Amino acid sequence: MTPQLGVLLDACQQHARYLLAAQGRLPAPVTAAGISARDDDLVAALDQFAYRFTRLQDTLGGRVFRRLLVEHFGEPYEDSSLRDVVDRLEKLGVIASAERWSQIRAMRNTLAHDYPETAEEKAAAIELAREMAREMASMLDGMRAITNRTVPGPAAH
Repeated sequence: MTPQLGVLLDACQQHARYLLAAQGRLPAPVTAAGISARDDDLVAALDQFAYRFTRLQDTLGGRVFRRLLVEHFGEPYEDSSLRDVVDRLEKLGVIASAERWSQIRAMRNTLAHDYPETAEEKAAAIELAREMAREMASMLDGMRAITNRTVPGPAAH
C-alpha cells in the first residue's frame, strides 16, 4: 500500500468510527415523532451522523476508489469517470454493487442538502442511511484487507 492510500484509508477509518458512534447515539428506530420533538441530543447526534456519512462517502468515492485502482491494482483509471471506477471495483469484488454505491451517493446528497421535507420522510431516510453507514464501514474493512495483501501492481512486475 502506498503512503498516500494509507493516509486516505486512515482518514476513512476515523470517519467510519465517528459515524458508527453517532449512529449508536441515535434512538432505534429514529421516528417522525422523535425528529419533530427537536431534542438537542438527537439533533446533535443526527448532525454528527450526517456529517460523517457525507465525509466518508465523499472520501471513499472522491479519492480512495480511484487511488486504489491506480496505485494498488495498477489499473489505468486516473482519468476515468467515477461510474467507470465504481463498475471496475465491483468487477474486482472490492464493492458488492455499483448500483448500491449510486444509492449511497444519493443518500449522501439527501443528508447533505436536507431534501426530505416531512418528519416521516426524514426518519425513513435516516433509517436507510443507518444501513448504508454499516455497508460503507464494511467496504472500508474490505479495502483494508485487500491492501494488506500482496496484489500484483505496477511495482510488483
